[in-house]
Amino acid sequence: MTVATPKEAACVVLMRQNHQHEWEFFWARRSDKMPFMSGYHAFPGGRMDEEDLEIQVENALENQSGLCACVIREAFEEAAVLLSPDAGKVPAAERLAARAAMMRRELTFAEFIQRHGIRLDANLLVPGGRWVTPPYAARRFDTYFYVAEIPGDQEPELWTDELEQGTWTTGQAAVKSWEAIDVILAPPTLHVIRGVRDWAGSDAGNNRNWEKLTAILLDAPSANGKPVESIEIRSGVVGFPVKTPTLPPATHTNCYLVGEQELVVIDPASPYEEEQLRLDEHLDWLQRNRGVRVREILLTHHHPDHVAGVAHAQKKWGVPVAAHPETARLLAGKITVDRHVLDGDVIELPGDPGWRLHCIFTPGHAPGHLCFYEEGTRALITGDMIVGLGSVLINPPEGNMREYLDSLRKLAGFESVAILGGHGQALTHPQKHIAAYIKHRLEREANIIKALETGARTVPEIVKIVYADTPPAAHPLAERSVLAHLEKLGAENRAQQLPGNEWQLV
Repeated sequence: MTVATPKEAACVVLMRQNHQHEWEFFWARRSDKMPFMSGYHAFPGGRMDEEDLEIQVENALENQSGLCACVIREAFEEAAVLLSPDAGKVPAAERLAARAAMMRRELTFAEFIQRHGIRLDANLLVPGGRWVTPPYAARRFDTYFYVAEIPGDQEPELWTDELEQGTWTTGQAAVKSWEAIDVILAPPTLHVIRGVRDWAGSDAGNNRNWEKLTAILLDAPSANGKPVESIEIRSGVVGFPVKTPTLPPATHTNCYLVGEQELVVIDPASPYEEEQLRLDEHLDWLQRNRGVRVREILLTHHHPDHVAGVAHAQKKWGVPVAAHPETARLLAGKITVDRHVLDGDVIELPGDPGWRLHCIFTPGHAPGHLCFYEEGTRALITGDMIVGLGSVLINPPEGNMREYLDSLRKLAGFESVAILGGHGQALTHPQKHIAAYIKHRLEREANIIKALETGARTVPEIVKIVYADTPPAAHPLAERSVLAHLEKLGAENRAQQLPGNEWQLV
């Protein structure tokens, strides 16, 4: 699968000092309507447009003039904040009216600043790093971060198509919100708020030493254009995506590391040597710099795109492998499973407060599938039960639609705040996603019943009706899904199989 070229983008950390002379910044929650990273907290920003390249920005570096114009425009469109030394020329009501006209496409930002004689000056923008979305992401951006102290007494007012629930907060309070599981953050956002917290609590913050803030924010390889390797989703819960030969649109499988003093590695998945070495190097670094010990390897299920790196990791770290007995049976002769894990088992890891992984038996996608619920962070690691990219294939005979739906209902009983799937991004609002998964499968089942009622008898005939809007190249996988639904209907005495691989309703 071709890796998408990242689109150039920019975002801005709007800052001010409050009445207690504390530095605080403005952030907001991405709308649930957004197809990418909905529910995450972020800063105003977006893609660079052709229009941005035509806007003049004083004191901008030659290759960043368009990016500076982009971030100033985005701050105005999304938060109604005008980052300009001439911001005082435009009253608040007039700014809001102009922003509304821009969002209706009746006015461009270039026309607005020309009409009011507004100068744009890059000296108001403090460089804050460059972050490139990793190759495995569904959407990729090459995003330049900037920090800007809001000119005058402007108060952000969000245009809520993309961002909502905007608030002012200090870096210290924001980090505490993340640690308390109140917000979910992408790696750049977490890095930036930690940097702002450290800067604001030092002499550099007291003295408005913006160069020092830039130095702090650039102090990470990923802040200088190197794609992110690990994703700290919660304290002690880290995602490490590795390239695997998995089903499109996914290209990577998420390996998860849970714990700090001792950690478990869940699904070291890649068969590729370079990917195995990347994971080795990360774990080596944790061992050298933080004294972390790898204690055990856990498996969600037996599929190759989740276990292909297990033998290497087992040999490298000299640790046991734990899995459900069914997974152990299916891997016999390929991977040695040292310990069986059963439904309801709890794996405890030391620390303050420590981590408790509840093992949940969730057959349906695979006979021995396990999910893991981390009690303290309320993170639900779901393997291939629920994913952040693509869809879950239920492929008979090992796939069982009836068991899969029962397993989804079982997962709904856990008070999780984030779903960490085997592929794609972490998902907020777990109950909403679980309900949507169940609804989607039941709607598909209803359409299959309608197809049978109209005379379809074989699986290919049903697929042509139910998946009429799906490219023919995807029909072989669709046939496996339809068969899983038919077997469920058969087990419930709602349909029966006839000679010649035909089906009819009971």
